[in-house]
Amino acid sequence: MVDFQIRLRRRGITAAEILDDIRRVASARGAETVTRLEYDQYGQFGATTVIRNFGTWNAAVQAAGLSRSTRQDILNDELFQNLASVWTNLGKQPFSRHMSDSSAGSKFSTGTYEKRFGSWNGALIAFADYLNGTFPASTSLSEDGSYASSVKSKRTARDVNWRLRAKVLIRDACICKMCGDSPAKNPEAKMHVDHIVPWTKGGETVEDNLQTLCAVCNIGKSDLMT
Repeated sequence: MVDFQIRLRRRGITAAEILDDIRRVASARGAETVTRLEYDQYGQFGATTVIRNFGTWNAAVQAAGLSRSTRQDILNDELFQNLASVWTNLGKQPFSRHMSDSSAGSKFSTGTYEKRFGSWNGALIAFADYLNGTFPASTSLSEDGSYASSVKSKRTARDVNWRLRAKVLIRDACICKMCGDSPAKNPEAKMHVDHIVPWTKGGETVEDNLQTLCAVCNIGKSDLMT
């Protein structure tokens, strides 16, 4: 016989219980504050319940005697890099709900993106523009995804920067070009970006010379050409 563990939704949760639980999460994490995303992962009641009782997340945090949790100095680059990381972890385009999913590994909540870009769709559009070098409009990117310089380098660097890595992974739908593995099918799969013509044999770090491989295939391929 299966022993089912059933959790029923509690009614009549008091403000004092909520504040005590927020403090508990902060204490357990050794932090002076708790973000909405962290509370969704470790809290007893969920951030939606907290906001329903206090109006905003920061109002609840302050009522608990903690510091405001919202960073005001988050760079666009941080938000885009985080989005690229979540996309890679999932192996597919993330929806807004994925930003509160602990398994996706997001550092910032959907609300942070909505405040910065107006909506989740706005964040995705800005991310695509950023990868294509058109966000902001005055920014110029070189072929390898780095900021363009007035002096062209004789050769691209070996390391693939995160922006170019994201472009290649998204282009290839996070699917290994050799075995077809992907985080969307296998959550344990780790994806690498590989030089088709190895850098040690003259291959450049540009999008056309890069491909997605899983960690197993990439290690097995070494510096061979596929």
